[in-house]
Amino acid sequence: MAQWQKNLYALWAAQFITMVGLTLVVPFMPLYIGTLGVHRLDDVERLSGILFAAPFLAQTLIAPLWGVLGDRYGRKIMVLRALAGIGLTNMLAATVGAVWQLLALRMVQGAVSGFVAATNALVSSSIPRDRLGTAMGILQSSLTAGGIIGPLIGGALADEIGYRWVFVFTGLSCWAGAAVVLVATRESTGGRAREGGPGVRDNLAYFFGSPVLRTVGLLLCTSNLAVMAVEPIFPVFVQTLGVPAPRVATVAGVLFSVTGFASMLGAAMWGRVSDRLGEGRVLTMVLWGACVTYIAQAAVRGPVALFILRAALGLAVGGLMPPLYAIVARRTPPERLGGIMGLTSSAIMIGNLVGPIAGGLFAAAATIRPVFVAAGAVLAVAALSTRGLAPAIEEPAVEYGESD
Repeated sequence: MAQWQKNLYALWAAQFITMVGLTLVVPFMPLYIGTLGVHRLDDVERLSGILFAAPFLAQTLIAPLWGVLGDRYGRKIMVLRALAGIGLTNMLAATVGAVWQLLALRMVQGAVSGFVAATNALVSSSIPRDRLGTAMGILQSSLTAGGIIGPLIGGALADEIGYRWVFVFTGLSCWAGAAVVLVATRESTGGRAREGGPGVRDNLAYFFGSPVLRTVGLLLCTSNLAVMAVEPIFPVFVQTLGVPAPRVATVAGVLFSVTGFASMLGAAMWGRVSDRLGEGRVLTMVLWGACVTYIAQAAVRGPVALFILRAALGLAVGGLMPPLYAIVARRTPPERLGGIMGLTSSAIMIGNLVGPIAGGLFAAAATIRPVFVAAGAVLAVAALSTRGLAPAIEEPAVEYGESD
């Protein structure tokens, strides 16, 4: 087995283990806040949103710096640093006695994170150019799979061992992922930046100076914004479909899960297709597919039709990240790859931050169904922006030692 394949499979396992651990806390975070002296429902809801958003905000600001350091000193060590740091902050979260302490740790967790960007850079720097889409699709499926399984077992685990012990378990899972990376991956130093290589400002200039990378950043931000505008209010939408109150959470969980499973399948499938048809064509297809399925969800009147549309949505959105990451890998010199991946991570985090706020405000002003239409409209604009992307990525890809 080639070393790039060993790296790919080891990093898939590490990301999967880590994501299972990190999403264990999702079902009970508001309940944990209640044990820290916060009892009013509106305070719990507000603080839950802040606590979930805090790591995204910190990661948006810090990720480009970690990417630069990865280019200079090694991407593998950046993955290990991130997983070790996230594990430690979750261990400490099990000991907090006040909400402000938990918020501080969540901010630190975001600041020391960035393992996804580092993992993408580590994998893509050694993958044969004709296998980029396939490999990035496989890697992306680990995040989706972990994000599905974690919440499914997190609530039950909390009931069995208590909230604080779940945070300990989360920290151990991050360290287990780090152990897999340490033992099973090997990094070539061929793409390492020279001493005093490009910094954050240099990478920003390079990123915004490239029409292809600018478009990729826009697509990453807007597609995540559209998805996250709907997700936080989705359970409320399920409640409007006539589902009995005691079953709303169960039905919403099933509908979330079917989207996640379909997305996991879609990531691997569309990654392979993009290697054959080109990333630009695949992006156009999946963005229009996601657009249509979101708009159609605004018209559903029952959970069965919504189930079908959520499955179709998952297949579509699963095809977004692999081709976008493949484009970045093709169009970026290896000595900049970590830094540029860090900037793409920031673009995703901005979408993750703005989306829930925009979706909540829009739903409050215009009811829930128009939010689905608005998300579809954002994705339609994103699909139109790919028209100039397909010819660009069919040009010769950046080779080692060359620039765009």
